[in-house]
Amino acid sequence: MHQQHRHYWQHIPYIGIVLFVLGLIGGIALRVTIFLEPIGKFWVTTAWFIGVIAYTLFYFVRISIENHRREICEIGLLKRLETNTLLPEDVPVLYETVSSHCRSKVKYNYIVWLVISIISLFIGIFLR
Repeated sequence: MHQQHRHYWQHIPYIGIVLFVLGLIGGIALRVTIFLEPIGKFWVTTAWFIGVIAYTLFYFVRISIENHRREICEIGLLKRLETNTLLPEDVPVLYETVSSHCRSKVKYNYIVWLVISIISLFIGIFLR
């Protein structure tokens, strides 16, 4: 019988906001390096390290979340769902996975990054 899945990230208050902020910090820091170049190498290096560290933390947690969601494939749950032969122990796993998906605001994260990337490209092109 599978236990209810409890991953470390589920215990972090406001994990969605934490990930969003880490992503913003990482993305903005890496995108401003081009504008910091005239100020000096120290500022470029500092921004680069801040960006890479923020992204490292962001992706570390995101990989764990995706691994958790992937568990439904590894235990054959998808096949049992398709054939309508769910086991009682499948319900908590399915509930946690679907619940995580429904709470996810990743779409908004992608929209923000698309806008920031487009703005960065235009600024980079026109200020160089």
